Amino acid sequence: MPELMVEIDGQLRPLSNCTWITWAPCGCPCGALTAAYGDEAHATEQQAWQEIYPTKRERDKYQRRGFRLELMSWDRYLAEVDLAKRCPHVKAKAAS
Repeated sequence: MPELMVEIDGQLRPLSNCTWITWAPCGCPCGALTAAYGDEAHATEQQAWQEIYPTKRERDKYQRRGFRLELMSWDRYLAEVDLAKRCPHVKAKAAS
């Protein structure tokens, strides 16, 4: 079976080298889902929503609250999001 490809930012990329990022209403990234692995593929936004939030009730709730999904390349994820880094909204404690 041929590998699924997607066009992101004008470049054709294997879906397995992409990730769906969940963005909170405040603009912070708060979750990531590998777009394809093994025999699993989440090629559309709807498929990603269904994988992250299995019930329609959950999906509706988070979408109403302003959460959104974005598909991006792994390279962009590492450069711009990397959930291993701190949220940009967390401020360092002021020195006493």
